[in-house]
Amino acid sequence: MAEATTDDELERGAAGAASPSGGNRGGGVALADEGPDELPALLAFAVGIAILTIGLIWPTIDGDDHRGGAATAAATAEADNEADEGDDEDGAAEDDADADADEPDEAAAPALPDIAAIQALLDGEADGLGADGDGNTVVLTGTVPDEATREALIARVEGQPNVDSVDATGLVVAAGAEAAVDVTAAQVSIVLAGTVPDEATRDAIVARAVAVYAEEQVDDQLVVDPSAQPPATVTIGGSMTDPVLYNQVVEAFAGLDGVELGDTSGFALEESNDLEAALNSLEPIQFASGSAIVQGESAPILDEAAELLLDNPDVALEIGGHTDSIGGDEGNQTLSEARAQAVLAELQARGVENDLTAVGFGERRLKVSPDENDAAAQQENRRIEFRIV
Repeated sequence: MAEATTDDELERGAAGAASPSGGNRGGGVALADEGPDELPALLAFAVGIAILTIGLIWPTIDGDDHRGGAATAAATAEADNEADEGDDEDGAAEDDADADADEPDEAAAPALPDIAAIQALLDGEADGLGADGDGNTVVLTGTVPDEATREALIARVEGQPNVDSVDATGLVVAAGAEAAVDVTAAQVSIVLAGTVPDEATRDAIVARAVAVYAEEQVDDQLVVDPSAQPPATVTIGGSMTDPVLYNQVVEAFAGLDGVELGDTSGFALEESNDLEAALNSLEPIQFASGSAIVQGESAPILDEAAELLLDNPDVALEIGGHTDSIGGDEGNQTLSEARAQAVLAELQARGVENDLTAVGFGERRLKVSPDENDAAAQQENRRIEFRIV
């Protein structure tokens, strides 16, 4: 590398450059005339000046840029911090709200049943009943006379405010007497006496009696006692001379819900006395078809019957009218009543003054099954029977 240029040489060069002739006067150096070894030194000098200038200017520019960037970064960081602090505060508020929601509200605790009011309700029903509380469950204790009363009390307590459920295992039905029915059956009447647990059982027993007797012949003395324990045991006693009616009474009370057939040994089928047997051995009284008009051919039969009764004026007699099962029940019932009344009138017309009662049984007491298609057999169902009472 060429040696550094001295100050004297620079001055000479400058003077030579200013000379009009452009020559090399007084030892000055002209750039165009410099040799190849001088040019790198000048270039190095120019580069140094440029570097020095940039070194002086750049820190100012770079410092401003850095300071501006730092300020912006600081402002951004501060904004971010404030946003984060806001988010933290919002999150904390939400957490507090969630915590408040999770904490039980003592003021909103579930309301409990009013046990005192429920106890007062029970006191109005029966003595010795009790009520206690287990949260929103009411515990009932005591004894009631029947299941219907028990269920009604439970339903009423369940309907009280704030009652979710009822524990009624301690609420029991008192043991009552056994339900029992005594049936006394006679030729012209049936008496029902005793105790049954409910109206349904009573109605069923009465209906069976009416199925074989005329309604006015059924004496219903049954008492409904809810404390009576089912089944109701039916015991049959009495006596009669009609074999058809006897069998019907024995079978009448079997197969009923809540009813059990008990002892029937006191119920007897007796032989008819001579008068009753004689009356029922007469030829059948004939009527016009579907009517209560006595046929003329039956007049001699009625004469014989009148003579027998005139010989026994103190005998009370039931005249029973019976039909087959052809036609409707109501029509047959009406027809049987009319025919019995017609016979009674014929006997009275012949001077009979006995105590006579005309009763229509319709198709209640069939001698022959309705499934029997034989006309002669069905004739046995269409009859007048005489029973001494």
